[in-house]
Amino acid sequence: MKKMIAAAMSAALAVSMISGMAYAEETTEAATEAAAENTDAYKDEDMSAYKVDGMSIGVSFGQNVHPFFKAMQKGIEDACADYGIKKISIQSADSSLEKQVTQIENLTTSGITSLLVNPYDSEGVSVAVQDAINAGVNVFSMDISISGAEPTYHVASDNKKIGELLAQRLNEELGGEGKIAILVEPSVSSLKDRQAGFEGYIKDNTGIEIVAEQLGAIERTDALEAAETVLQAHSDIQAFVGINENSAMGIASAIQSAGLSDQGIIVTGVDSTEDVMNGIKDGYIAYGVAQNPYQMGYMSVQDAIKVYNGVEVDPVIQLDCEYMTADNIDYYIEREAAYNE
Repeated sequence: MKKMIAAAMSAALAVSMISGMAYAEETTEAATEAAAENTDAYKDEDMSAYKVDGMSIGVSFGQNVHPFFKAMQKGIEDACADYGIKKISIQSADSSLEKQVTQIENLTTSGITSLLVNPYDSEGVSVAVQDAINAGVNVFSMDISISGAEPTYHVASDNKKIGELLAQRLNEELGGEGKIAILVEPSVSSLKDRQAGFEGYIKDNTGIEIVAEQLGAIERTDALEAAETVLQAHSDIQAFVGINENSAMGIASAIQSAGLSDQGIIVTGVDSTEDVMNGIKDGYIAYGVAQNPYQMGYMSVQDAIKVYNGVEVDPVIQLDCEYMTADNIDYYIEREAAYNE
């Protein structure tokens, strides 16, 4: 099995996918044009009335090696540069809860005024975060929320809507019926919300049958193994839903290694990462939903400035997302290249 996984993960994904129906291309094109026009609209807000003297920001990422988090970090850094915030410390926990808790504790005792957190574990960081709040630090979570600490502020995509978008387009692609499978991971709040949005739409609005729901959406090797297990039992499915990058790529690899590339199984993904975007461009991922991590980081700094100045902000800000398709993928490739320069 390990040899199979290694071979499948290292092999080029020469998968050919055929979408049975064209879906609302005019809507997709309009959404892409609007996204391109409004990519930096949030930067147009007049922030000149807010002071930043004495403000210091600490940032703790659960991990930051992934392009998604690199783009988020660049958004934070650009916002700090634009608004004149000079005291900023950005750290990564390297996928270690213990390390992230220590980082949060150390940042708090260093005297920061604002803490931006992308938690590795929503509940695991709660005590350290609550201690920061009790010490007078304003806390903002990005992408993944914090459980058990308050008050905090949160900027993220509308993850339930992401699931609904995946389901809505799949319903059109399949003509309202068929057999599908999905990889899930309810221990991660964002993925749990996507699953709820997807499955809720499918059950309430379609005749599509979800024949397999398998854990394994976080790590790519786990996703590959989970997808192989599903395909062995359900090789006749019409679609296999990935709700993030790793699940999508694991599914695509499993389809190839199972010799099902010519079967036209629709594969979906989420996030405008290099692998997902290349998969859409090359045809082995049918479509995906793009988030904007750069905007998450930038707007978190904007919120931090406002709260520092005593301004009330929405406790939860949910950002819009758009479809990525073969027709508009070049736009997202160019956008992400600019974010990760």
